[in-house]
Amino acid sequence: MPAENTRSHPEDAAPRCARCGHEEAGARSDRPAGTTRRRALAGAGAAAGAAVLLAACGDGKDSATDAETIAEPLDLAGTDEVPEGGSVQKAKDGTTVLLTQPSKGEFKAFSTVCPHQGCTVNADGAQLTCPCHHSVFSIEDGSVQAGPAQKPLPEFTAQVKNGRIIVSS
Repeated sequence: MPAENTRSHPEDAAPRCARCGHEEAGARSDRPAGTTRRRALAGAGAAAGAAVLLAACGDGKDSATDAETIAEPLDLAGTDEVPEGGSVQKAKDGTTVLLTQPSKGEFKAFSTVCPHQGCTVNADGAQLTCPCHHSVFSIEDGSVQAGPAQKPLPEFTAQVKNGRIIVSS
C-alpha cells in the first residue's frame, strides 16, 4: 500500500515508487513543507533586488569627503567672463572650478564636487546646481539652499590681478 503524503502542498510531494510507494532518490525532503523551487527562487530574486535598490539609495549621509585641491594658482578667466549676479564653470589643466560674481567686482570660486555624493555641480546662472540629486548652492558663499546636501561647496581663494581671476587652494 502506498505511503500517505504528509506534505502540505501536492506540488511538494516527492516522487513515489509505483510498486511499493517509497520516496524515490532525489526527493525534496530537504526543503521545508510549503517551499517550492519556484517560491525559493522568487524569494532569492526579491532579496537580491532589494539589496541592489538599497545600495543605490545610499545612506543619506554626505559621502564626498575631499574637495579638489589646486596645486598651483590657475588663471581661469577674465573678470568680464563672469556675469554680475551669476556663475560660470571654467576648466584649466584638468581642474574645473565654479566662478561666481555675487555683486559687482566680488568674485568667488567653488569646487564642482558636490559634498552630498560627489557629482559634478553646474553653474546655473544665479545658483549652482547638482544634477544628480538636485541640491542647490548659493553663488555668494556656496551654502546649501536646497538639499539633500548638508554641507556647503568647498571654496577656493579667488584674486583679481590685471583683470584676470586667479584661483588657488
